[in-house]
Amino acid sequence: MTRYLLAAEADKIQDFIFHSSRLREVVGGSQLLTRFCEDVPSYLLQQCGGDPERDIIIKDGGGLRVLFDYKEAAESFGERLAEVYRRATGSSLTLAEPVEVKGCFEQASKEAEKKLQQAKLWQKNWQSQEQLPHMALCASCGTGLAVSHRAYYQNEEKQYFCVYCLNKGAEQKKGLGSFLAGFFREVVGEEGLLQADWPGKKKRRERSEEDQLEDIADYDPRRYVAYLLADGNDMGRIFDKCNSEQMRELSEGLTREIRRALAEPTKRIMEKNQLDDRSGFIPVLPLILGGDDLFALLPAPWALDFARCFCREYESRMAAEFNRIGLHEVVPTISAAVIVCKYTHPYTLARTVGEGRLKEAKRFCKQRIFDGGQPCSAVNFEVARGGQLVSEPVNGEVRPTLRPYCLNDDADDCGLSLQRLLEQRWELRSVPNKRLAELQDLYDVDSVKALRDPDQLALWQGKLERLVRRFELRSKDQGKVLRTTLRLLGGDEGDYWRKVDRYPDQIWYGHGLPDLLNAWDFALSLEKSQREYEEG
Repeated sequence: MTRYLLAAEADKIQDFIFHSSRLREVVGGSQLLTRFCEDVPSYLLQQCGGDPERDIIIKDGGGLRVLFDYKEAAESFGERLAEVYRRATGSSLTLAEPVEVKGCFEQASKEAEKKLQQAKLWQKNWQSQEQLPHMALCASCGTGLAVSHRAYYQNEEKQYFCVYCLNKGAEQKKGLGSFLAGFFREVVGEEGLLQADWPGKKKRRERSEEDQLEDIADYDPRRYVAYLLADGNDMGRIFDKCNSEQMRELSEGLTREIRRALAEPTKRIMEKNQLDDRSGFIPVLPLILGGDDLFALLPAPWALDFARCFCREYESRMAAEFNRIGLHEVVPTISAAVIVCKYTHPYTLARTVGEGRLKEAKRFCKQRIFDGGQPCSAVNFEVARGGQLVSEPVNGEVRPTLRPYCLNDDADDCGLSLQRLLEQRWELRSVPNKRLAELQDLYDVDSVKALRDPDQLALWQGKLERLVRRFELRSKDQGKVLRTTLRLLGGDEGDYWRKVDRYPDQIWYGHGLPDLLNAWDFALSLEKSQREYEEG
């Protein structure tokens, strides 16, 4: 029997989710999208006489793949689905022309994906924003036409809100929902969920309202928080290899396993570093968690090791998942980026910077494979301090960085493993802050730029040697540790700089110590408590 495959995908999902200014509405947007994917396609398909268990292949992360017996049924379903999505979110959903499945599902899937991308290039039924000479704009997103003037949250003044921000806020008010409950359940279990506490659940420390950012910032004395962004590598290519049953299982398993991978480092923070006044508090808040995409808020002190642990768990769990569904040749890897900033730093700006760092990590992973190396995951990071909004690009023949870092233990001309950076943070824990500041000044960007000149390089090496000797005079052990760190985070030669060969740059020289010093307070191990670092 001939069947037809319909491909549909929500447009600009992150723009919809992050269109609001409050994290509560961001979580509500993710929950609204999750509930739409879970409930609406199944309901509409039943109205068309279809069987959701049999016919829905993918329904996660804003993407849908559904099989129909007739082309007309597929087109009717798609039109109704797009209209429901528009009314709920104010956004569009792109539909591809249904593709006939002629015995080979993999070929039909590739053709449906191609038609979907073509459809995204031009929306036939696009609508322009309504314009009026006198109107009120939404106080949350700043662009939507307001439909209500109200105090949406307790203890707030009345403001104007558009219908779509109201919808997202209403989702958050309903409670956990399947979006957050699914993750929290992985952390504390079904029974633990009844007593669990999480960011924004209640007011704390005499605050006027529930505040997720404040709750996470309590873990750092200077009120820093961290955002984790992650995206699986080559997932489109992997899905192209799947038959219909493998695609269905992989779509379901991907969200489940990335949720479990995020839960593992969360449990480790709770075991070693739970705040005294928060029994059962879950210190991580996912903002996007669907398919292989992740955007989460977490405590800053363990940000780098959290990302490393998450990537390790993802690799392990997805390898088992691939083997289970018969994709034995696939090696799962993931790219991640960590942005550390003050809790008052706009989350939208942190996400924008994170997207750029994530692209660098993905390029790093692709180059490894292109150069004949083994597939690997990678982590990039950035610390935004003070009024810094975006960092200046670092280039030149000598650079005070080795970012991004790979997850593999082996290191080559591409760079170093993140594990090595974290290990040296522990080894240097007893070094006085004054000495650390002197090291950081030595690796200042402006100082390093001059090292292309041999004479300047010789002067710089002399300053470094004098500083190391001062370490040794204070403590032979500290001096020995510093020399070892300089070698492990740089190169084996006397000047300690490490040669790096990464596309699209020419060969350059870098060092990992400046990266470590820049992220010093945020490179603590999940296996140790903060007290162990402080006691030295």
